[in-house]
Amino acid sequence: MNDTLDHLRQKATQCKHVSVASLLVLIALYAAQFIWIAPNAHLTDNSPQWFMLAMYTIPLLLFAPGIIAGQARTYAWFCFILMLYFCDTVITAFAVPHTLGYLGIAESLAVVVLFSAAMYAAKWYGLIANNGISNRKKKNTDQDTKDPAAE
Repeated sequence: MNDTLDHLRQKATQCKHVSVASLLVLIALYAAQFIWIAPNAHLTDNSPQWFMLAMYTIPLLLFAPGIIAGQARTYAWFCFILMLYFCDTVITAFAVPHTLGYLGIAESLAVVVLFSAAMYAAKWYGLIANNGISNRKKKNTDQDTKDPAAE
């Protein structure tokens, strides 16, 4: 059993490292988009580029403590939020020409890698929390232990 948990911890740690790295890459790409490459693309009279950068990065950073701590629920909820980012980056990639379009493709790839790593991290950390036993196995063993004569 310890070998199984050690193997799960190793997989979860790898996913956590990939998640953190992808998160940093995504934030760097957003910083590049809103500050250097196209600071006026989203600019209106009331929304400077720093505000737009904050609107994109603060929700990502809110999940960072749970991601670093390795909490399975944080990873699961993070995956839901990442779907919004994926939609936005795909729209940027295919609706905007030239430099922003290429940046949108890079952001889309970063979101896909981040989503995949976060999804697997949620799986591995969830299994670690259940001592290596999946919920499916728990349900099957609960049904097997019921007395058929009692029903």
